[in-house]
Amino acid sequence: MLSKLTEQFEKFALRTNPAYAIKFLNRMPPALLTQIQLMKFRQTLRLASIAPFYAEEFAKRKIDVSKIKHPSDLGDFFTTGTDLQKYGAEAFLVGRADTAFETTGTTSGKPKRVFFSNRELAEMGRASAIGLHQLGLRREDTVLSAFDVSFWVSPAVVRTAFQYLGCFHTEAGKIPPEEFYERASRYRPTVIFGEPSWLVRLSEIAEKRGAWKMKFLFAGGENIAEETRKKVESVWNAPFYLNYGQTESFGAIGVECAMRDGYHRNDLNFFFETPDVNSEGFGELVYTTLTRDVMPLVRYRSTDVTRLVDEPCACGLFAKRIAKIKGRVDEMIVCGMGNISPWVFAEILREVPLVSDEWQARVWHEDCRDVVELRVETAYANESHVRDAVVKNIRENLSSRFPDFQKNLEMKLYDFRVCPVERGNLRTARKLKRLVALAAPPVDEKSAAKTATVKKTEALSANGNGHSREEILWVVD
Repeated sequence: MLSKLTEQFEKFALRTNPAYAIKFLNRMPPALLTQIQLMKFRQTLRLASIAPFYAEEFAKRKIDVSKIKHPSDLGDFFTTGTDLQKYGAEAFLVGRADTAFETTGTTSGKPKRVFFSNRELAEMGRASAIGLHQLGLRREDTVLSAFDVSFWVSPAVVRTAFQYLGCFHTEAGKIPPEEFYERASRYRPTVIFGEPSWLVRLSEIAEKRGAWKMKFLFAGGENIAEETRKKVESVWNAPFYLNYGQTESFGAIGVECAMRDGYHRNDLNFFFETPDVNSEGFGELVYTTLTRDVMPLVRYRSTDVTRLVDEPCACGLFAKRIAKIKGRVDEMIVCGMGNISPWVFAEILREVPLVSDEWQARVWHEDCRDVVELRVETAYANESHVRDAVVKNIRENLSSRFPDFQKNLEMKLYDFRVCPVERGNLRTARKLKRLVALAAPPVDEKSAAKTATVKKTEALSANGNGHSREEILWVVD
């Protein structure tokens, strides 16, 4: 009986146009959706169990998949990003792949590869089309996308979604915002897609040169401060929506609605959990894929801290929500520079003369832009020629070793500052915190302002909040 209901569910929820799908899903009893999710979870678990990684892990833990009814029955078993890096995508494959994408940043510098089929791409495109239709995207709209197409999943998913919506779509790629503005003005798009920091820079240009009529802006890949969002919206006189996703999830985990109070989660394709939560219900988001048959993931740890919201949203959409992301449990910060971790700055500082092993990177948000400040200790920090040499070497390493970060800097998506300080100034405890995200600009701006050539180091998570672990300090409001 349930399998027949599932067939009907997929027919009306996933294989019809977005408008009909929303009407159908809004009338669907939540309990029925949960039953279908659990049935698909068990199917996914059986399928995944033949992949080398899961076969070995389940055998080692004596897990009998035939007895597992709910993800929580797997106890302390999870899949992690480290597993994907250590064993490689091939250890998770159970079917033939048609395409692959890579993570845009990791804490080790080694990208994670994830494989998919064209069918899976189509399914995720359909789900994404539902969310975009809810935001008001229609056939008559003109869409320009500035997503970076380099190994990144987002351009492929939204392109597929546009096909179901039937709107006009041009893919610009992540070109300089100035060039985009010139070329986009000929199309007069009603909707623009891009990374938040890139859209902020585009909006600064539009504020000076003139903005055209827009329906909304849509961003993914980073977080953004609310005051910056409001600034962008004031330039275009249009709402600015955020998507939440990961390469491992094939993009769309959730999308904001007009209320912008969390992300409506994609329960059509995932089973979500937050196994360990604090007193406020916040914990690490964990998900299991439900519609993937090439590289299914079981209880994948997202490293993002949030909470699941089951209360209805004021917008009336059927989908439950994921609260705004509070921070990460790993050592990575997502900001205008890109996805940064301690290893990035260690590499930037490698072979730079005169600096010690003591350094600290700080990230904050200031004047609608992320600021990244690299503080380094040197024996002659007060001598101008030493400071200039340190700054010059660091800038050269940034440019040569991280061209994507340099590209974002040239686009003015963030400020990068280098602040040489005398030895003994940074370590105040037994262990120096390498990467620090601040909720507000630091009070010691005078010392940072002495070096104008390179600018601060601060990365901002979701709302400027975060989570602490090892060498990273997150400041949680």
